[in-house]
Amino acid sequence: MEAGATLHAGHPGRSRIWLGLLGAALVLQVSALFLDFMRVDVFIAGGETYSLLRTVQLLWEARLWLVACLIVGFSVIFPFVKIALLAWAWTRLPPGPRRTRVLEWMGRLGKWSMLDPFSVLVLMMLASDQWAVSASTFLGVYAFLTAVAMTMTLSIWAAHIDAASIAEREHGPRGPRSLLANAGWRGGLALASVVAAAGCYAGALNVPFLTINQFLLRSRSYGVGDAAWTLFRDQNWPLAFLGFACLIVMPAAVLLAELWAWLTPASPGVHRQRRRWIGFAREWCMLDVMCVALGLFLLEGQALIRTQVDHGLWLLLAAAGTLSLAGVLGEHAAGAGVRRMRVAA
Repeated sequence: MEAGATLHAGHPGRSRIWLGLLGAALVLQVSALFLDFMRVDVFIAGGETYSLLRTVQLLWEARLWLVACLIVGFSVIFPFVKIALLAWAWTRLPPGPRRTRVLEWMGRLGKWSMLDPFSVLVLMMLASDQWAVSASTFLGVYAFLTAVAMTMTLSIWAAHIDAASIAEREHGPRGPRSLLANAGWRGGLALASVVAAAGCYAGALNVPFLTINQFLLRSRSYGVGDAAWTLFRDQNWPLAFLGFACLIVMPAAVLLAELWAWLTPASPGVHRQRRRWIGFAREWCMLDVMCVALGLFLLEGQALIRTQVDHGLWLLLAAAGTLSLAGVLGEHAAGAGVRRMRVAA
């Protein structure tokens, strides 16, 4: 790759594929605005079919302005902003801190476009196997889910190529060193936050966060694991996979990878690669998105299904918070540890 070349110019073969997939994501994103998302049927009251824009309209008319603005911001505006910024970073930005920062922020913020699919997931989970309330999904939610997943994947792909194109001269020791031993108190604090996140996450998996509490509906409690299992049982495969992958598999994988990265010796370059890949995996950890989706349901979904908050919700909030904190502390501590390893060479 030529010095100063954009990702588009430096990787012409990959670029055709990358830009083609980004164009497909744009088409799906536009389609998702107008396609039906889901239908909710309520005993006696009847049913209504919702699209993304129709949902925003109803929320605004109900004076749930904060919820409407969150949905507009995360699910209507930001997906198109992200597509535009990814195209700009790929075709226009030369190697350097600005391109790296753009790709990093697109990766960190990209998962928040999943807020609307997670809101649908919560409602589908609670309405499962209830005779007085039922819900069904349509093509719109799957088009939206596919578009967001594609842009997240393309963002990770671009960030990986960008990192590989930056020639870093290694001045540190070549032999393996423990990152924890070189990061000092920062490393201990980061590792402690990982252990705390693991404890909160284990509790959140086993303690329900919501219980249905409404006449004519079966009283049931739901936790993190129940969300994916309920949708698998109902054969709603895309949303079930979303819940299973982003609420169970990826958080567990990130926690294990964090422990492994802190305790297993490696060279400075390998430590940096590990942090980069852990960062990519974190983009698919969506406990925080699930927390916001549950908050939105508690604000505007009680008219459909009345629920009671259980202790698991606080454990879920704690798991999401400590996992995010572990990521921030880990980045700073790992950077300090790698610098010390190089100075000590």
